[in-house]
Amino acid sequence: MSAQRRNTLPRAYDAVDIHEDATPRSVDCDIPRMLAAQEARTGHRPTMLFTNIAEYPDRAVLGNPYPRAVMLAALGVTEHDWLTETSRRLTEPPTTRSQAVDGGPWREVAGSLGTLPIIKHRPGDAGRYITAAVGVTRSAASGTTNLGVYRVQLIGPDRGLIFFDPRTDAHANWLEATTSGRDLPIALFLGGDPTHMLVAASRLPNTGNDYDHAARLARRDILITGDPPAPLDAHYVIRGRVTAELATEGPFAEFKGYYVPARQSPTLIVDSVEAIDDAIYPTIVTGAESGVTLMALQNEYLMFEHLTGAGFHVGAVRYWPEARGEFVATIDCTDDLIEVTAAALDFDKRAKIIVAGPDICGHGLRDLWDRVASHGFQVVCAPYFRKGSLDGQRLGIALCHTPIGERVEY
Repeated sequence: MSAQRRNTLPRAYDAVDIHEDATPRSVDCDIPRMLAAQEARTGHRPTMLFTNIAEYPDRAVLGNPYPRAVMLAALGVTEHDWLTETSRRLTEPPTTRSQAVDGGPWREVAGSLGTLPIIKHRPGDAGRYITAAVGVTRSAASGTTNLGVYRVQLIGPDRGLIFFDPRTDAHANWLEATTSGRDLPIALFLGGDPTHMLVAASRLPNTGNDYDHAARLARRDILITGDPPAPLDAHYVIRGRVTAELATEGPFAEFKGYYVPARQSPTLIVDSVEAIDDAIYPTIVTGAESGVTLMALQNEYLMFEHLTGAGFHVGAVRYWPEARGEFVATIDCTDDLIEVTAAALDFDKRAKIIVAGPDICGHGLRDLWDRVASHGFQVVCAPYFRKGSLDGQRLGIALCHTPIGERVEY
């Protein structure tokens, strides 16, 4: 059974060693605790396939499902070329697209959400959460199909609470539906090509079809089915409706490493749950690598595309996992660094610190501060707004003045 399950994973997972854990594990915090222990012991968070879930003996869970190596392998790129290649795929005329087909490979799972190994990730979480599902919604007005990552708190076998950040397209689609007296249809899928997750995590323009963006990035046609559509390579597909009814959701351990407080979120009513044979349930263990990696990757290629589109000659962009994948960015550039820094701060309203200079992305975050200490630099400041309120400043550092002499070798 284990080998069969492994064979259902996309080939992108050949890029990492998948460690199998056959020890009985509970869905109540055991899996995140095990992953944290492994990281503390080795300094690295592994991708692990848990095949002995105490409450769900016929299910398997994939922890840390989206490390950087897997995401780049899914795109068919390397660290050296991935930014330029991704930008090219998104800007050139498309040669691939999404295609709707009839039917899919799944069969209905009896018992609805109650049969899925949904994890409680941290002791302080309000309950068990789906964290690695891609939510698919459509705007009734424009017909636009949007992919996004939205956490779901399990509150019953066919009910959950789903968090839509007010800045997301799904929130706009939900308001559009509920203010017209309708529920918002939604599909939530788990597993399949990691490219879907990268697109879902990215702040792409709300135009066209996000599956077409995925097809361009993956360089292949994407087959989808249903309304809202799910990709045929998904392992699990949950279909339902998001209502206007609100209830208290949270607290929840965010991937950035802290609990977000309880809040009012809309109710998800589940109509069906389907799965392929030997399905693998991915979970993003909050406060850890997978969510941070997704945030970093989408920030890197969106910033690169923005700056190069503005005419700057950018060699690389790096957002550092040590800074939660979004708060510290480095930009390799030799253009007017003050202009580059100001443009980067203007584009990314979340980044707290942006450092621009020559040849700084290929080094670690600790080495970056050594370079800042040795270079002469100029500073660009911008306000930081959190949830609409001024919450301090953001800092841009342009390494404009190279120190005299050569750096020592080691």
